Amino acid sequence: HHTPPAHQASPVHRPPVQHGPPPAPPGPPVGRPAAPAGPPPPPPVRSWRGGKKARPVAPPPGRQAPAGYVPVPVRKRRRWPWVLLLTLACCCGCPAYYGMPMASQYPAAASLPQQVADLRLREDPRNAQAAQQLETQTRAAHWLAEDTFAGIYTTNTGKRVTVFGGTGFRFAPSSDADGEIERLTEQYALSDVQVVESGVRGRHERCAVGRSEGTGVVVCTSVDHGSITTGVFTDLSVDDSARLLATLREQIVTKKS
Repeated sequence: HHTPPAHQASPVHRPPVQHGPPPAPPGPPVGRPAAPAGPPPPPPVRSWRGGKKARPVAPPPGRQAPAGYVPVPVRKRRRWPWVLLLTLACCCGCPAYYGMPMASQYPAAASLPQQVADLRLREDPRNAQAAQQLETQTRAAHWLAEDTFAGIYTTNTGKRVTVFGGTGFRFAPSSDADGEIERLTEQYALSDVQVVESGVRGRHERCAVGRSEGTGVVVCTSVDHGSITTGVFTDLSVDDSARLLATLREQIVTKKS
């Protein structure tokens, strides 16, 4: 046998060069099926505050309920009855609330009684002429009124009360009460206008202090949806004048049947 020299290196074995496509990657082990690819996760839902609202997590596939478990369906709350009740309340309650004073105060009729409390109607020629002139002015100021009235009452102690007004429908009694005081401001030099609580829904009253022929007077007006009644009082305070006007209008103005 021939021994090669020591400086001669042994040949290097290189892997054979393969031609063609690379081998496929190894597949899953035999006996275990590959897990199916599920749908992509849904995007997060943002709440009205700007944060992320977590979605309910679905149970993993293949999970079974325990023995004896019976699923109970979740009943959704129905909100439509509350919406329906609210709609009915708005449609029926509001017109009834605002329409009841109108129905109870209009139409109205007016007539001057001969006596109210300790007041007596003066029908002598001088006072009758003054009352007629006052009624004419009232008709000119309230030309939409269905009827007008005016009268002068006095007491045995010398107190004098002049009352006038008219009947007819009034949509805004509060504005009409302010307008009546404004109309009489120059004639009676009115000042210190006060709002008086009538205690009746839909009825608005105003009182002011003034002068007539050098005498101090209090002018009060009471307006509702069916009538306006104004009184000029002498030798009375504002509170007493307001109370006496309420008594007068209860006797003068009545609701038509």
